[in-house]
Amino acid sequence: MIKAVIFDMDGTLFDTERIYVNAWRQAGRELNFAPIEEAITACTGRNAKDTRQYFEDNFADLISYDEFMAVRTRYYDAEIERHGVPLKPGVVELLTYLKEQGIGIALATATRTVRTEENLQRTGLGHYFDVLVTGDMVEHGKPHPETFLTAAARLGVKPCECMGVEDSFNGVRAIRAAGMFTVMVPDTVPPTPEIEALLDAKCKTLHEVRALIENINYIQ
Repeated sequence: MIKAVIFDMDGTLFDTERIYVNAWRQAGRELNFAPIEEAITACTGRNAKDTRQYFEDNFADLISYDEFMAVRTRYYDAEIERHGVPLKPGVVELLTYLKEQGIGIALATATRTVRTEENLQRTGLGHYFDVLVTGDMVEHGKPHPETFLTAAARLGVKPCECMGVEDSFNGVRAIRAAGMFTVMVPDTVPPTPEIEALLDAKCKTLHEVRALIENINYIQ
């Protein structure tokens, strides 16, 4: 039985992953950083600490991580200021359903606490979540399972009683490593065969996630 659902944020609940990707690409162009697509693929789902480490390990001779992130953040903030934080279809309906069913709800995101709280305030969704675990609350970011395991522990449920919902490859790897029912709702990039093999289910939308939970809990 699914007793709790643990969600990623960007690209899963909020349609912000494509804004981040566009901001990365714009920063790459502005700073003449050629391996931008490699960096996007490798760093999507990672927290700031692990992203910095990846840049320092792979691109230290090409670019300053702090300079790159300053430009990327400028582009991202301008877009959010103009248009707000867009929601994925079915977010409110799914969160409302989980609350009505008494199923625990957690957010497990690589995003920093300040940004996460800003997004929840802008969207008015903060009251749905029983637990928040952000990128600066853990030692090891995704694909390490710590973010999801911490969320389960704070919810007071076993990992095997949780469903994790993600859009990124690193997030899927983290859920599977945590021993949770692993669901992907693909966003900007479809799953590879490696990622497909890690999934218990793949849903096109969050509406399908609700139907999946209903079916699992009915059967069990």
